[in-house]
Amino acid sequence: MSEQERMDGPELVPDLKLAEFELQLARAMRRVDAPEGFAARVMDRAASPVEVEQKVLVIRPRSGLWRLQAWMGGALAAVLALGMYGAEVLHQRREQAKADQQFAVAMQATNHAIAQTREQLQRAGLKLGE
Repeated sequence: MSEQERMDGPELVPDLKLAEFELQLARAMRRVDAPEGFAARVMDRAASPVEVEQKVLVIRPRSGLWRLQAWMGGALAAVLALGMYGAEVLHQRREQAKADQQFAVAMQATNHAIAQTREQLQRAGLKLGE
């Protein structure tokens, strides 16, 4: 490798396939002038009004059946909401009962430990006021 090549940095394209790809990419991305009259055609289309077909969706209730279905959907939603609320309340009550039970067991263990400590201190000759 010559001194000049070392100063320019590493070779940019070490692979022939990569070099070929880069050449194809450069050719595909070269600047191309627009066809004659392209700008005028675009401006003409932009200036002309565009007709848009509009459709209107009309919903007509089918006698009492449609009203019944709407009412049943609302009732079903209300029942589901109440059921979910009831399930949440039940879950919270069970969690609270479990926490209360754990607290009671912890208090029993603490009271037992305090009673044992008190007995040991009394045996050692220390009189505690109760």
